[in-house]
Amino acid sequence: MSLGEIISAVDRLSPEEWRQLREYMERREAKITHSKELHAGTVDMDTLMQALAEISAGLSDEEFAEIECAMNEEYIEPMNEDE
Repeated sequence: MSLGEIISAVDRLSPEEWRQLREYMERREAKITHSKELHAGTVDMDTLMQALAEISAGLSDEEFAEIECAMNEEYIEPMNEDE
């Protein structure tokens, strides 16, 4: 199903179905946001910061912002190992 088809389907929802979808999306967003949180002991921040400095060396602020934007424009769900 394409995004356009999903949008068309959403446009046909009743007010109650719209409320249920909104609640689902809010729960989904909270789950995604929570899964992106860093937890103590899971990342060596010094190594990460050093790598970021090396990656950005020689780039203008505009170039780095463009790369950052491209990296963040699409979120892909990790594969479910149970499938």
